[in-house]
Amino acid sequence: MTRGIGGYCFTHHRFHSAGCDECEHGPAKLGLNVGSGQRRFTSTHEVMWINIDKITRPGHEPDLICDGAHIPRADGSVDYFVLHHVLEHFGCNDGVDLLAEAHRVLKLGGSLLVFVPDLRILADRWLRHELSTQIYMTNLYGAWMGDEADRHKWGYDRDSLREFLQQVPWRTVGMFDWRMIPGADIARDWWIAGMECVR
Repeated sequence: MTRGIGGYCFTHHRFHSAGCDECEHGPAKLGLNVGSGQRRFTSTHEVMWINIDKITRPGHEPDLICDGAHIPRADGSVDYFVLHHVLEHFGCNDGVDLLAEAHRVLKLGGSLLVFVPDLRILADRWLRHELSTQIYMTNLYGAWMGDEADRHKWGYDRDSLREFLQQVPWRTVGMFDWRMIPGADIARDWWIAGMECVR
């Protein structure tokens, strides 16, 4: 039976343009982990992940080396586009091209998932002496690992992140519900703002 949607078949280790005639399962969804750095996502039968970064380091090799604002994928071909602790590494409004690229490559109904440190929550805890200066400053300025790209250049709280994301015409923009997404190693903690934009 031919499926109506194409994708990667893990049984036969190839892409099928309209689903796999030989399998009972449908094709895997396709996810892009953009700015993957040290947090690679792992492909599963449900989601095939492509880890993308513009730099590579020993132990942090992406599957695809390219600028996240210029990804070699067709329009409307991706189910998930994840920016996991990426936007804070761009200056004020410098990440808009990433949002536009996510909107371009996502299928209708596909999701942009964005995760950043929530500086308002972190600052509140730090000012109440409930958070060490080291942890606060690491979230504010970034964890230096030998490359200028490690530094944080901008910060967000939930409100400013929502405002920034709304520069692109998403169908919906809201808080991420913290559901499990197969293969996605998404950090979850009290200080992380997570948003989901649906195309």
